[in-house]
Amino acid sequence: MNTTISFSGSIPQHYQELLTPFLFDGFSADLMKRIDFTNAYNVLELASGTGSVTKQLLKHLPSGAHLTATDLQADMLETAKQQILAANVSWDVVDMTNIPYIDGQYDLIVCQFGLMLVPDQLKALTEMRRVLKKDGRLVFSVWAGIQDNPVWEISGKVIESFLGANPILQVPGPFSLSAENDTLDLLQQAGFNTTKSKLVTQAGQIESAGLAANGFLHGLPVFTMLSNKAPEMIPQIEHALEKELAGQLGDHPLISPLQAWVFEIIK
Repeated sequence: MNTTISFSGSIPQHYQELLTPFLFDGFSADLMKRIDFTNAYNVLELASGTGSVTKQLLKHLPSGAHLTATDLQADMLETAKQQILAANVSWDVVDMTNIPYIDGQYDLIVCQFGLMLVPDQLKALTEMRRVLKKDGRLVFSVWAGIQDNPVWEISGKVIESFLGANPILQVPGPFSLSAENDTLDLLQQAGFNTTKSKLVTQAGQIESAGLAANGFLHGLPVFTMLSNKAPEMIPQIEHALEKELAGQLGDHPLISPLQAWVFEIIK
């Protein structure tokens, strides 16, 4: 199965309302603790999504700094722009394998849970290095092993039980960079030498298993695939996923361990 990674239509709103507070906001806040904002006056965010990290960056940037928040998906940025009103942020639709900015433009580049979705990850890292200033910093995160992120693992298996394939495990996809050494090798190939990696654990919490199931089926690109292939099955899959999530992770609230790799690099 090759599910097109497209966050469009109704997906961004479900993503923002259900998945962002459940899966991403905790990591966004943690990421700020790992960033040195000294002299970070020109900052680029890649794969901004609906703005979880963007909001945090705007709280931490030094006075006079400017943030360029970007994403490949215009609909995701539109959702972000509706909630983030700040004079020191600009928005742009950007493919991180072809960043449309000049060499050495940025003091800091931040990318949370985006690189693993890119078909040519080495090209993306090479582009990041190109637009970084000398001694500039790159901080990004990717999901760790799917076995350490059970809400993802359960969701993939339930979908697979209906469709015969697991879209969560597609490449590129959420877990295509879950092995630390693979990412370190890519960084070295891209020309980065000074690298730190850290395994970060969070506990994601959402009000109910039903909301988690709704978020995973309606707030991710799998929704487009299901809508095109088997729209009549979506309610049945959602019910089965709710039942499985509640059985394994609890309900009212549902709490899932979450784990990610964070990489800090100096050019």
